[in-house]
Amino acid sequence: MKNFFYIFISLMAVACQHHNQYPSVLQEADSLCVVQPDSAISLLKSISTEMLQAPAYVQKRHQLLTIKANDKAYITHTSDSLILSLVDYYEHGGDNDFLGEAYYYAGSTYRDLGDAPRALDYYQKALDAMPGNENLKVKSKVYAQMGNLFRKQYLYEQAIKSFQQSYQCDFIRKDTLGMIYNLRDIGFAYRGLDKPDSTLLLLNKAYELAIIKNSKRMMNDIAAQMASLYIRLGDYDKAKSLILPSLNDTERSYLSTFYSIAANMYFQISQFDSATYYYTQLLKKGTIYARSTANKRLAHIALYRWHDSEKALAYLEQYALLQDSINSITATESVSQTNALYNYNLREKENSQLLLKQKNYQLLFTTGIIILLTMILGISFYVFRNRHKRQLLQSELQKELAKNYYFEDYITQREAIIEQMESKANSVGSENQELREVIVHQRQLLDDYMRSAKQTQQLASLIPGDIKASPTYEMINDLIYNAKSIKDNEIAMVFDMMKTYFPSFVNHLLLLPKLSLQEQLICIFTKLDISNKDIANLVVKSESTISSARIRIYEKLTKSKGTAKDFNHLISSL
Repeated sequence: MKNFFYIFISLMAVACQHHNQYPSVLQEADSLCVVQPDSAISLLKSISTEMLQAPAYVQKRHQLLTIKANDKAYITHTSDSLILSLVDYYEHGGDNDFLGEAYYYAGSTYRDLGDAPRALDYYQKALDAMPGNENLKVKSKVYAQMGNLFRKQYLYEQAIKSFQQSYQCDFIRKDTLGMIYNLRDIGFAYRGLDKPDSTLLLLNKAYELAIIKNSKRMMNDIAAQMASLYIRLGDYDKAKSLILPSLNDTERSYLSTFYSIAANMYFQISQFDSATYYYTQLLKKGTIYARSTANKRLAHIALYRWHDSEKALAYLEQYALLQDSINSITATESVSQTNALYNYNLREKENSQLLLKQKNYQLLFTTGIIILLTMILGISFYVFRNRHKRQLLQSELQKELAKNYYFEDYITQREAIIEQMESKANSVGSENQELREVIVHQRQLLDDYMRSAKQTQQLASLIPGDIKASPTYEMINDLIYNAKSIKDNEIAMVFDMMKTYFPSFVNHLLLLPKLSLQEQLICIFTKLDISNKDIANLVVKSESTISSARIRIYEKLTKSKGTAKDFNHLISSL
């Protein structure tokens, strides 16, 4: 014991160094609570003196575990002072992880004290303190306890809902034993609603799970409940086949249930000697409810079977006393009011949450509308700006085309005039020297104009000398020389080169009516003075396809008919 004390003090020192780090001895006690609650009680008592020197949060954990161990050992809670002090501690700054557990044991305390309304209130607080799928084990127990309280108060529909929620928790946890209890309890509640078919269906399902779990105790328990139902339905043979094999193979804590069922069965089939035997056993080993029923039935047997009015009166007096105690425990009206209040509070809580959600939705909706309008305005501005740019570029393009057309038309017109003048000169003869001189002069002016205009066009389409030294331009020539097509990564290099040497030209391509990537490449290669055949090899198309593409691009850009030659003039002018 001395060595244990030093170990404990060392653990306490570590606990003091780290906030909310609990000694391993408390963790061990917590584990024992489930499998060996008596051992947990002994362990917790053995360190109670040392606990006086422990930090407050460790002391409170020790106290909560003590209540838990007593509850697991089926030791009836007789006072609420300790648990209320723990609830107050965990509500006001204690380790929040244990608040739900504290509420649960507060509910269990009031359950044992016979205060069902307060028990339900604390059970609900326990659920509120454990949202989501956390602490499913504790939540399952809370729902099961609430279901039992509702069932005992004959509030079967509420009981079914609670048991079903307990079942869902155990189903998620894959706790087969818990699921068996839940199915059995739901069956009990359906029996209270006088729905025997639903009851039998659930009990059979629970019995199948008990077989899978290989739990003899649960198999006997469920068999007894099914036997009780068959007695109620008048099928005594099935009842006997289920209950009799279990009478000698039952734990002491379950004797009250089995004896009650057996006694009722024999009473119903008028085998009063056997019924008297089991009712007498219930007076010694039964619950308060079983003893009450046993006294009532024994009074009936004594009066009508044995005609012993004195003994019957004694049984009835005991029955009346027990019934008074039961009535004080069963606060049907009070629980119903608490349940109604809980439902009202729940609705209010749901309404508040719904109102908050609506406000959040309105805020999100308003924010969304503002963002949407901003996006629409931004997109509209962007579209308008680009459209305006395209219109300006289109206007510039038309001016360039007009220049080309003016140049060609002017030449055609001047040539026609000169031809007319020559024809006239020929008709009047060579004597008109003055007309001949005018014709020569006009021809000279036309030649000068054509030479000047062509020089202007050549300058517009001239390729800068330094572009030919760029790696990308050399790469294009290599592709042409080896008759290879251009790849995606090489296309990106071509665009980068064009942005460097022909930035205005690239802007035209991107902002004018949308061109496909292949059409853009045809424009670029044309600008680089690459032949039709070589362009076809680079983009893996036929020469005829490239020629058709040139005409199509020209029509797309100018909104008018044209030829491949017109396309070349257009690209050169950009």
